[in-house]
Amino acid sequence: MQADKFPQQLVQQEIALDSYLSTLLDEIPTNLELDQLDQENEKVKQVELKLKSRPTIVEQGTNKEAELTAVENPLSVMPSWAQDEFQALFFKVDKLTLVIPLTELLRMIKIEKQPSKLPGQPTWFMGLLESHGQQVGILDTGQLILGKSRGQQRNLEQQPFQSILITHDGKWGLACDEILSIGKIEPDQVRWRTLRQKRPWLVGTVIEELTAVIDVNHLVPHRKAS
Repeated sequence: MQADKFPQQLVQQEIALDSYLSTLLDEIPTNLELDQLDQENEKVKQVELKLKSRPTIVEQGTNKEAELTAVENPLSVMPSWAQDEFQALFFKVDKLTLVIPLTELLRMIKIEKQPSKLPGQPTWFMGLLESHGQQVGILDTGQLILGKSRGQQRNLEQQPFQSILITHDGKWGLACDEILSIGKIEPDQVRWRTLRQKRPWLVGTVIEELTAVIDVNHLVPHRKAS
């Protein structure tokens, strides 16, 4: 899909996307300081205006330089797998449809028994589960993405997760509700988020499907499973 082929349609899709994600995430607690997509869009517009009015001026060693570079070439600040066409897994957590590149996953398994809980762990850590002879830390993906308050509203005994996505390093498992499909995604099919100081795990959105693209490295905790 060419980004400049349907400019008016793209604007309408982006407006619909902002409304869609805002509705799904409107109950996220404010202490997480998660920005709305319309605020991010306004920042990008301001940077674009500056770039057009001062095309030859670049301030070295500043954040502005990085912002201008990101606007000129969004893929320059994206993960390596985003540079070309990539295969991805579409899945659901709660009412949210998400997508992760297959290169970031090791395997998918059905939940046949509950993880072994450990004392003193945060609420998003569901416990340990053995998979292929390795202890995997199982994460409540709903809490990681939707926030603790909204994620904890779910009764996991009455509404348990159905599947687990094992990350490529084999250390973590992302609990999810439904595996949807595997498909190929072109970089120009995604609306990339160049400014990700907040919600860094949301790297972009597949425009036509209104599907959030997840950067696993920014979603899973940065500590070893125990």
